[in-house]
Amino acid sequence: MTKLAEVMDAITEQRKGTELLRGELKKATGDAVDQASFKKLEELVTDLDTKRQKFETDYLADIEATKKLAEEASLKAGRRGADGGDEPDADALAHKSVFVDFMRAKGAPSAQESLKEAEAKALGSATGSGPGVGVPGLLAQDIQKKVVDTSVMRGLIDMVTVGTSDYKKLVDKGGMGFGWVGAGDTRTATALSGEYEVDFPMGTLYAYPEVQEEQLDDVFFDLENWLIESARIAFANAIDVSVINGTGTKMPTGMLATAPVADADGARADKVYQYLASGTADTLGVPDNLIELIYLVKAQYRANARFAMNSLTTGKVRVMQDTNGRFLWADGLAVGEPARLLGYPVAPVEAMPDIAANSTPIGFGDFKEAYTMVERHELRITPDEITKPGFKKWHIRTRKGGAPTNDDAVKFIKAAAA
Repeated sequence: MTKLAEVMDAITEQRKGTELLRGELKKATGDAVDQASFKKLEELVTDLDTKRQKFETDYLADIEATKKLAEEASLKAGRRGADGGDEPDADALAHKSVFVDFMRAKGAPSAQESLKEAEAKALGSATGSGPGVGVPGLLAQDIQKKVVDTSVMRGLIDMVTVGTSDYKKLVDKGGMGFGWVGAGDTRTATALSGEYEVDFPMGTLYAYPEVQEEQLDDVFFDLENWLIESARIAFANAIDVSVINGTGTKMPTGMLATAPVADADGARADKVYQYLASGTADTLGVPDNLIELIYLVKAQYRANARFAMNSLTTGKVRVMQDTNGRFLWADGLAVGEPARLLGYPVAPVEAMPDIAANSTPIGFGDFKEAYTMVERHELRITPDEITKPGFKKWHIRTRKGGAPTNDDAVKFIKAAAA
């Protein structure tokens, strides 16, 4: 179990590494040896940052797991949870228990009959339709929450649960016309603001983990947590990649699927974001570009704005200084506090592109306004013990879709001369 002291040590080491990096930057002479050493130091500080994030994630997960165990113990003792909220009822817990037994069972009809009976009693479970069985609500919530904890973009964008694949969203461009008149003057019609409709391409997001039959027979094999972790990793990676780079074919349309353009707000096609050219062919250019990027975003979107970039880009940005020699980057000083760039939080999104010619490695703005993902909350699972003898597999899946919505709310820096 991760301890608070370990997290605080990681924060301290990260701060020391950043200060060391800044000191070396001031002493850099530019020759090949110094540049190679400096690059290694950059990589070290980036690694310290990654370790700090992992310690924090594990620590918060341990706290949540402890809380969950306490709540289940309280429920079994016939009491309500400490927070006074509603707790899962006995039928829901029984459904979860029978479901795990079913997952271990090797095609026994009695196991499926018991599961169907428990599923019917648990009113909050995902019964649904189609092949396979519904994942119990308690287990589905665990998977969904772990996806939220691990998928950075899911925590930033707008998430909508829908009951049908035919879901649309209307976006108002704003800019309704107006006029001034005197008392008794004739009023003429003013122009309407523009609206556009957003469709959300959908696809089936799935995981297909497998395990040896001998492992299922081992009573020490924690099938429940193994299943949650397998789905968590698969779904979290898929969500981040699809929000940034999804093609729109059998999957969501990503923010960069339609290449951002230089045109200002009001002059671009709908659902296309704006970029700011760095001024050089394959770098981020001068630090002033980051300041300009911030103020390309309208004031109403800056209130909830943040930067998004991957770790390699972070390593370059954290040593940037303004014209007075002040660093633009500030490490978070508390557990769970994100680093800040020019006063705004930084989200570590590994799906963002690296710095390269014509890439868009940094985004800034209100991602919740800029992108919407829709999902059928129901998770379904089908056991498979036929296609690979000696192994049992589980086909876990859910339906998701997504698309850019308000393209004014986020801007990108593009590594390009113009």
